[in-house]
Amino acid sequence: MRSFFPIVFGVVLVLVFGLIEIILLRLLNKEWWDNKKIRRLAWLLPLAGVVTLVLWGLGEYYTRSWLSVPAASAAVVVFVLELALMFSLPVSGLIHLLGRLLNALLRRKKKESEKIDRRRRVFLKGAAAAVPLVTMATGASGVASAFADVKVYRRRLDIEQLPPSWEGLKILHLSDMHLRHYVTLTDLEEALSRAREYAPDLVLVTGDVADDLDLLPEALTLVAAMEAPLGSYACLGNHEYFRGVSRVKKIFGASPVPLLVNRSLTIPYRGETLLLGGIDDPLSLRGDHADFFERTVRESLNGESPGGFSVLMSHRPHALEHASRQGYDLVLAGHTHGGQVGLFGRSAFERYFPDSYLWGHYRREKTHLYTSSGMGHWFPFRLGCPAEAPVIELHRG
Repeated sequence: MRSFFPIVFGVVLVLVFGLIEIILLRLLNKEWWDNKKIRRLAWLLPLAGVVTLVLWGLGEYYTRSWLSVPAASAAVVVFVLELALMFSLPVSGLIHLLGRLLNALLRRKKKESEKIDRRRRVFLKGAAAAVPLVTMATGASGVASAFADVKVYRRRLDIEQLPPSWEGLKILHLSDMHLRHYVTLTDLEEALSRAREYAPDLVLVTGDVADDLDLLPEALTLVAAMEAPLGSYACLGNHEYFRGVSRVKKIFGASPVPLLVNRSLTIPYRGETLLLGGIDDPLSLRGDHADFFERTVRESLNGESPGGFSVLMSHRPHALEHASRQGYDLVLAGHTHGGQVGLFGRSAFERYFPDSYLWGHYRREKTHLYTSSGMGHWFPFRLGCPAEAPVIELHRG
């Protein structure tokens, strides 16, 4: 089953940003709007975005890489240009306004020579043009960052109820690899090689592993080859459904990585017991999934209360409050990609969606959550929010 919602959402976004860009250009930057070529380019930009997004969607639907990859790249360029113009045109408009006010003032005083006046005009025009150029360059760096190496690092979490003998327990958290165009098996192998240096005790994969299911068997073999003492486990994400969940389950069934779907198992470790659960994904990208998470988190416990220390794998971080009610100690999730734009180690959209737990460490009562920004993406743009594969190191808080 496939969903065109991301493409439809992208089309709407491109059209809205394009309309804002045209309004800002026409109202605040009349000097540029009066140029016929610039005016035509302003109208062409959102149109190009719609065309490339549609081609991208068709390429993904029919699995034609020769179409989807260049179309996706072109769509990203359009998006970056629109975003850069949306933020920079108001500033350019203020510079243009300042130039008009200075011209009016100096015409009244008639004290400036023609030479100085010409230099002033050149300076103001250059300053007005520099703002969009700088923002577009920043956007270009965001595209480049999407193709940078996955960040593998130690992420400390302090949890009061951690058994004393488990001090320093390390969990390699892999999420949203989206293996296909932008993240390859080679990228995964390199990330796992760097993660091996931290000697993780447990490897957990929280969904959206491969957008090309032909890559999934080898990916799971690479994950299992980490030979973590406590094993490697996974849960489902929405892209497993998009690509064909029946085939995904067969591949997992033949792999060395168990797939936990609304169930849990216990793992003995250093005289204590780790309860590890995994839940299903609601598939839909919209709507209220509270009942779904309430049911699946409850089912994952097999009708019992968590004993010892408990960890839940959920593709979506929205399971946190339900996991808290059921008594889980730690939830690991992904799905959000951190919004792919970050500031100071948090998603730039955090303040607008505070209950979405977009990226980083969160807590609800005794239950902790870490939402990974993910190893991959289906939209190749990251700014201040690098792709990551954190090694979660647990300590008693």
